[in-house]
Amino acid sequence: MDMADELDAETKLKIYALILNRYKDTINKSESRSISEIRQKVSPYNEYIRALKDRLLYDIAPYDSERSFVQASERILAYIRGVRACEFAFSFWMTYEEIESLKIASGMDKAMLYASLLRSIGSEDARVLVTRSGKVFVRYSHHGIDHLYDPLTNAFSSGAGSLGFFAEDPLAYSFNDLAYENFEED
Repeated sequence: MDMADELDAETKLKIYALILNRYKDTINKSESRSISEIRQKVSPYNEYIRALKDRLLYDIAPYDSERSFVQASERILAYIRGVRACEFAFSFWMTYEEIESLKIASGMDKAMLYASLLRSIGSEDARVLVTRSGKVFVRYSHHGIDHLYDPLTNAFSSGAGSLGFFAEDPLAYSFNDLAYENFEED
């Protein structure tokens, strides 16, 4: 009998945590991504994003952003809210396929998935926002109304006041596949 078979689940988890903590610097190094790589992930042209959009909006075909954007964005938000958020003690990027399979993601991965799906339904200004303290959000506007989503809490707000709390925790940068904007002073 293999010794690993005798270990209970709690002991195995403790060992895995020990291994991860010991090698987190190595993981961080191998998981680092350039700004270009991160921006490319927020793309409406990604084959997986297109297929996911089609599955989520199967009954809204052909899709017309002028007529169906609100309905589509609500359906996408419901899907994203079904993904649990989990923060790691080290850098770790998940593919969209892994997120869908496990229904769990870091706040950043969840935000990038949401922004990609919003971009796929015609939101040119859907962006991932990152504050100086490292909090992640998704912002987009529709018919002049700002919308803000927090992937960790699943909170969603709309209107002029939705962006007001950035006064306490200013933005560091924002991005999507079209643009990257750095708000920090050099």
